[in-house]
Amino acid sequence: MEQPTYHYARENPPCPVPSLDGYVIVESSDVPVPYHITSCGAGSINAAQGHSLAVSSARIACMSADIMRGQLHAGKLRRAVTGPCLKKLETMAYLLDNHMQSNPELKAKLRYLPVVPRMMSGMSINPTTFEISTHLTIGVQNYWSNIVLRQMGCRWLCTMTDIG
Repeated sequence: MEQPTYHYARENPPCPVPSLDGYVIVESSDVPVPYHITSCGAGSINAAQGHSLAVSSARIACMSADIMRGQLHAGKLRRAVTGPCLKKLETMAYLLDNHMQSNPELKAKLRYLPVVPRMMSGMSINPTTFEISTHLTIGVQNYWSNIVLRQMGCRWLCTMTDIG
């Protein structure tokens, strides 16, 4: 049986994926937090929008972690997240609080140390959807936050936040 022959188009080299790189200054971090944002569709975001979305995402990621571990009331994110997303954060906070009641070691690790973002990697899915992952530390523990922002009217709202 004859081996197939593959022909690659050398006339049209692949286009580089549009990307944005920058830094976010966060109060809880002693160094600027780097971000890298790529675009996978038409209508990519510009540098100012990318920076603004990275700043908002870092804020939401840190506040979500604080809400889940009982350091902050969920109402503080009311203007930045959708109702269903806020409800899920409240549910996670309730479940984690119950778990920490029987696990004092976890409570000691999570409850009192600041949330510090270390790096961010995002993607502009289309002109109205942005997803980003943020590496967070609480003490020596590493966590990842995944956030989805959607443009609703003239505002970007978080429709999903997850930390694990």
